[in-house]
Amino acid sequence: MYDYDVICIGGGPGGSASAMRCADRGKKVALIEARAKNGAGGTCVNRGCIPTKALMASANLYASIKEAKAYGINVDMSAVSVDFKAINRRKNGVINNLSFGLETFLWKKSRGIDVVKGRATLVDPHTVEVDNGKEKKQLTAEYIVVAVGSEPAEIAAFNVDHDKIITSNEIMDFSRPMPESIVIIGSGAIGLEYGHIYNIFGVDVTIVEMMPDLVPALHEPEITDAVRKSLEKRGIKVKTGSGIASVEKLEDGKVKSTLANGEELVSDVVLVAIGRTLNTRGMGLEEVGVQMEKNGQIVTDEHMRTSVPNIFAAGDVTTGTQLSDKAQRQGLVIAETIAGNDYYINYDNIPVTTFLEPEISWVGYTVADAEAKGIKTISGSLAFSSNEKAIAIGKTEGVIKVVAREDDHRIIGAQIFGPEACDLIAEMTVAVENGLTLEQVYNSIHPHPTLTEIILEVCKRAVGLSFDKA
Repeated sequence: MYDYDVICIGGGPGGSASAMRCADRGKKVALIEARAKNGAGGTCVNRGCIPTKALMASANLYASIKEAKAYGINVDMSAVSVDFKAINRRKNGVINNLSFGLETFLWKKSRGIDVVKGRATLVDPHTVEVDNGKEKKQLTAEYIVVAVGSEPAEIAAFNVDHDKIITSNEIMDFSRPMPESIVIIGSGAIGLEYGHIYNIFGVDVTIVEMMPDLVPALHEPEITDAVRKSLEKRGIKVKTGSGIASVEKLEDGKVKSTLANGEELVSDVVLVAIGRTLNTRGMGLEEVGVQMEKNGQIVTDEHMRTSVPNIFAAGDVTTGTQLSDKAQRQGLVIAETIAGNDYYINYDNIPVTTFLEPEISWVGYTVADAEAKGIKTISGSLAFSSNEKAIAIGKTEGVIKVVAREDDHRIIGAQIFGPEACDLIAEMTVAVENGLTLEQVYNSIHPHPTLTEIILEVCKRAVGLSFDKA
């Protein structure tokens, strides 16, 4: 007899979704979270997606105030000031409200999930030892879900000290003095979003990307070239095609970043945003028979089951993109599998978002992705300057592209750089998931005037029927 039906290790999107759905399916559930405070919600709620968006909201509001004159609103900018500590307090309030609400109401009160604080180690396939620093105890379950997430990656040559040479954990702390200059290593979502935020607040920003193009996960030059031009227009310096050889603090307190090509950059702060390191090591997974990759990722089947039949894994610790929506879906797959139901995740249809101004989003295949798999395509692209709502609100920068199969016109991908791109991608995600055709989308009436009409028009463009012939 076990203590629980299911033990979920990790309170992020994967573990949380799995625990809640298992409880909804009538299972007795324990959720183990390593962090004593602000652990509920994982990196996303506490150190990632949510705090970044809270800071972004303040930054974008400030940018809008500076642009007010263009909309006929006169603002005396000498009377406008930025209170970074107040911005930080607001961000922390958002984090605390979400984390507390998740643990207290969604886990404990509404579902009766037992929340156990401490670090978990697997003793055997059904037993977990929890160490909270004061005592150790063992819990047993029929099923165990491993969703322990990841931490910012650090490279020895970068000499991360969490003061001047920092990670995404420190960059979100606006109680720190605002630097005059920052070098950001990496142009994924973290690097680009914080580059955008700090640029708005007057910081001299340089983004360094070792790959030839920005946003290396997006294989669509029409979009990535537009992103680069947009950043440079805003005064952000971009250096691609050369990695960082070393980072070191100077005697005057500045930081020197030496590129692989020999160029040296001196700044007040360096943000290392080069990916994440998994939290799977040292928790006894291999010792109980769980198959692991060399990088620490856990090998699973399509139901997220590991090589040990009663142990499942979700989130960053599994192969593929490290996204909270992927983790959440995997958690649901696990819970439904345990409940005996058929549930799946389509890894070819996970939307990716980056919240700049304009925003970046994509889903499914690019033309290059499809060609690499031997899929013949047709595609269409359209500038946001053709959309009447975009013109009315003064947000015409950007482009949208749709990719469909040549034979039956089924939509297999879309890429967007433009206003509200991260919301617009939802319609294209539904289209890809359900195999909708270009015709099915553009024959559906879209409300006017809205940004969503650009989806209708770009689908027309792919077959030569768009109103905009430019």
